[in-house]
Amino acid sequence: MKCGALIFSLFASITCSHAQTPPKSISAAQLQTVISLPLDQAVKLRETYKGPLKSAYARQIALISKDCQAESDQGQQPYNICIGQANVQADRDYAIFYHNLQMLCHDQNQLTTLQAFEATWQMYKDSAIKATHASWPGGTGAPGFAGQVYLSLLRNHMRELDEIYGLNISQ
Repeated sequence: MKCGALIFSLFASITCSHAQTPPKSISAAQLQTVISLPLDQAVKLRETYKGPLKSAYARQIALISKDCQAESDQGQQPYNICIGQANVQADRDYAIFYHNLQMLCHDQNQLTTLQAFEATWQMYKDSAIKATHASWPGGTGAPGFAGQVYLSLLRNHMRELDEIYGLNISQ
């Protein structure tokens, strides 16, 4: 019984705290180091940001509707743990994606706009997660459901950013 409670509290701390950590914003000075370089050097440096961004994006998009399928047949606890681990990996991938996307901005105005959009999205995500917890106030299915909603929100946001800033990523 103590082991089950320990696992549940560990999972709850993973999905409730870690999955809520916003990514870090870069400073204007960090972007300036890229955009102030001569064009050929800036293009070369920008290429180093594209690989990790594209890999993180592809990894998360490939997982849509595929998370924890095997675990869902094994019961709620294995599924909840798996979704918690998927949230942790999604957070890591999103941090990589967002950091590198910031470094691909063409100017300070674009960076500021991206960061303002991110702050607004974080508030939206927090509201959506709050609504999720209100609709599933308890029970063993609540953590898995909240984790799945979080993955959906995060991956949809990645797709939005890819669509909006696709030109930055491709050039």
